[in-house]
Amino acid sequence: MADNLQQLMDNVQEHFGVILKDKQREAMVTFMSGYDVFVVLPTGYGKSIIYGFLPYAFDLYKGQEGSIVICVSPLVSLMMDQKARFTPKGVVAEFVGEEQTDQNCIRSVISGSAQLVYISPESLICNQIYRNMILSPIYKEKLVAFVIDEAHCVKSWGDKFRLAYSQLGDIRSLLPTNTNVMALTATATHETYKVVCQRLSLLNQKLIGCQPNRSNIKYEVRPLEDVETFCGNIAGELKIQGLEYPRTVIFVQRYSDCSLLFHTLRRKLGSNLTFPPDYPMLPQFTVIDMYTRASTISKKEQVLSAFCTPNGVLRVVIATTAFGMGVDCSDIHHIIHWGSTSTIEQYVQETGRAGRDGHLSRAILYYGKPGRFVHQEMKDYGNNHKECRRRMLIQNFMFCDSSMFVEDKDHCCDICSLNL
Repeated sequence: MADNLQQLMDNVQEHFGVILKDKQREAMVTFMSGYDVFVVLPTGYGKSIIYGFLPYAFDLYKGQEGSIVICVSPLVSLMMDQKARFTPKGVVAEFVGEEQTDQNCIRSVISGSAQLVYISPESLICNQIYRNMILSPIYKEKLVAFVIDEAHCVKSWGDKFRLAYSQLGDIRSLLPTNTNVMALTATATHETYKVVCQRLSLLNQKLIGCQPNRSNIKYEVRPLEDVETFCGNIAGELKIQGLEYPRTVIFVQRYSDCSLLFHTLRRKLGSNLTFPPDYPMLPQFTVIDMYTRASTISKKEQVLSAFCTPNGVLRVVIATTAFGMGVDCSDIHHIIHWGSTSTIEQYVQETGRAGRDGHLSRAILYYGKPGRFVHQEMKDYGNNHKECRRRMLIQNFMFCDSSMFVEDKDHCCDICSLNL
């Protein structure tokens, strides 16, 4: 059977006009051999291709038409991005959930016409329509895979933030007996792997992956600057470099910080807010924008389109973590964090947006209080539980390959020399 599946993978490659990477091929063959699969591959590796090509692969394998894959996804923006990626390849992809109001799309999904169905965990757990959908005759016959993309969310969000993630294992009892489960993420510690497997009720699972280290990303840690200085420096560089300024994402941890940085940077830029300067304030001419989970679908589409278009003007996006997962823009070369993330996994996810084209890129973490050294922040907050989590994030840098750090010792010595 293994030889037959390898031959089938060659047919998949020919049909879609791609060359599957070794781990993509291994994951697909292992899954189609009847195993639950946990996939841990770096950002930019092409994890979505593994499940996105499964409907066609199963059609070939089973000699049928209309195989269906359900993919649980955390963000509407991610669903939209994936739909836009697969539709031109001939894969009928749709997304449903709280923000989907297109009744034709919903009917297409429920009737089994869509091959690749994206859905939020809340819709699957809480909406009886979609639970009944899985039990319908067409899904009992055609459902070939139940996929959880960004599977680390099962642990990081399932306890408090989005409880539906912790209940996804209940869906296992609704699946056809020959339908297996696939979980995919770019980052998973041993603890995350264990929790996700348990909560998703993975059975006899196979782990497929490789180290997440991205050698073309150089990491820096700097003391946090005040907002005026920080935005002033970026605005100054934008004015000088124009469209030569590298595409940059500035991640913040709170909506209020996102708004504060955006409006401060906008004020600092003045007439240079557009390119060329003094052009009308229209999306196609603005060099900065913001992106949060609260943004409307049309706003998210606008920002993604402007940022991922090779000749687009947009250079800087100030964003919450909503921008961090699955955004496929190959030429982002700067990732800036205004304050540390709560976990090292989130940090790896978000910095992984950089350098997907293989070019040298930078990830800069601003940590602490303005005007203070990082090691002093560690000392002052050593007994504070919330700051201890941030301390653990910084401590993780000490176990990374030293080649990941920038050579400029003025920017990284505070972290590299910490005696934690």
